Amino acid sequence: MQEIVWDILKGMGWFFLNPLFYVILLLIGFHAVVRVKRERSDFHIRVYDAMDDFVKGIFPGLLIGLIFSLLSVFAGLLLPFGVIAVMSAFYILLGLTLRKNLFHPVFAGLLTFLAAAYLPEFTTGVALIDGWLTDLQGASLGMIALLVAALVVAEGILLMSVGAQNTSPILLRGKRGKGIGAHVISRIWLVPLFVLVPGGAIATNSWFPLLQLGEASVGLALVPFAIGFHHVVSQSMPEPVVKNIGLRFMWLGVILLASAITLVWFELEQFAVVVVALAFVGRNALILFYRKLEVERAPYFSALNEGLRVLGIIPGSPASKMNVSIGERIVKVNGRKMERVEDFYGAVQSNAQFCKMEVLNANDDIRFVQRSLYENEHHELGLLFAQPEKAKRRKVVG
Repeated sequence: MQEIVWDILKGMGWFFLNPLFYVILLLIGFHAVVRVKRERSDFHIRVYDAMDDFVKGIFPGLLIGLIFSLLSVFAGLLLPFGVIAVMSAFYILLGLTLRKNLFHPVFAGLLTFLAAAYLPEFTTGVALIDGWLTDLQGASLGMIALLVAALVVAEGILLMSVGAQNTSPILLRGKRGKGIGAHVISRIWLVPLFVLVPGGAIATNSWFPLLQLGEASVGLALVPFAIGFHHVVSQSMPEPVVKNIGLRFMWLGVILLASAITLVWFELEQFAVVVVALAFVGRNALILFYRKLEVERAPYFSALNEGLRVLGIIPGSPASKMNVSIGERIVKVNGRKMERVEDFYGAVQSNAQFCKMEVLNANDDIRFVQRSLYENEHHELGLLFAQPEKAKRRKVVG
């Protein structure tokens, strides 16, 4: 028992020795700084603190990683250290592109699969690297496919858990050159996952693991994986779109996961390439499909004939306590009709002690929102609107 406990602790230590862990943290920090600069450029204030990206990128991934670790160990997901090292190296190379949609297991997994399946035998003279290459050439292709499919399921679940506070407002130029508002869901999730590795103090038996590895002793290794995602929503409220994408990703992953388990169970690993290829094609096809919808449909956060549509709300601001939601229309403030953003600020500042707003929700039901204001609050109410004159042409592919 003592040997097993020591084996688990040693497996956790591999997590901090893997340079990919630190690359993931660096990329989360880099993209957080870029986001804050963009928000300040658009709205002269940051919407979320840079630390917000770490909190929302790490904690959900830890929970998903814990759940999937239990399933992966029970199922018998076995990855030699060479596969882990090569996949981590591919991840790091993809991270250098600074494109979140490329910093993803379908890309790193596909490259690792191709290297394991088709890389010719050679040596480098460096014992450590040669050991990794030997591991890679003898690795189970079905296990690599199983890992990729499981992480696609994890991405779907993570996207379905995204709420209204997980998107960032942005000002853009539409396809006709008109200024519009949009929301960006842009995240790198750190997903630590326990996998089985050859050697160690844990003996396989008749019921463990589910996918039999034969008579062997295995150990545990905690491996950092990253799931990057970037998408801009301009044609509707962002939350339903992101959840819909997540649902489709999850079902794609479930189908691929069932296929990978079947291939490993019946020792048909020569067909594992189909699972990895479908993960790559399917995920990217879904992303392209939703991008096409954004181009074809009319923008949601654009100038209105009546009222101002709320594009964003600063967390902790007076507006966040006034029961106003993103996407609602403000038609009157302190008795004044709203046609331009300047009308809003003028109306708010006309009464430094009190603010009363007439709001239309998604069903065009009217309601009144009011709140007493304290000193200086009228200058920083915390509501953000699409301001066409400030919109910029940006590349929004992530």
